[in-house]
Amino acid sequence: MKQFSHFLFVLILLLAGSVSVMGQKHSKPDIRGIWQMCFYVSSNQDMVGELKPSNSFKMLTDNGRFINMTVIPNHGAIIIGEGKYKVNSDSVYTEHVEKSIDLPQLSGADNVLHFSLKDSNELMVLKYFIAKDNNGNDINSWVYETWKKVEMPLRVPQDLVR
Repeated sequence: MKQFSHFLFVLILLLAGSVSVMGQKHSKPDIRGIWQMCFYVSSNQDMVGELKPSNSFKMLTDNGRFINMTVIPNHGAIIIGEGKYKVNSDSVYTEHVEKSIDLPQLSGADNVLHFSLKDSNELMVLKYFIAKDNNGNDINSWVYETWKKVEMPLRVPQDLVR
């Protein structure tokens, strides 16, 4: 009888623990901020290389808006896409693209982006599927992008050009 009550006690503890874990809510990752697209550059085809910044930026705002922009050297910056975004889970968010000039086939559509955060949430790797090009031709390809979060340094860099 003593073994049975000990078994029953352990069973109750296990059930209580699993119910409390099931009831916990997982918070969605915070991807808000300004992100700069980057590329890996290497002189050796067998090495990943060094992460280098590009002229493209993605802004994910506090109020659920996104803006993609690029800087054209010696001409200024332009917005190339904009709309609303919503984080669906810890690895997926959806951009409702209101207008895109670099991927016009996405204008008015939802673009589901799979993401992972790396290096203490300083890097975001995105992948999304493009079915067709702007002319309706089949592409059926996954696009991979690497974005680095833009942060404010403690001091003004000495080589800052304004």
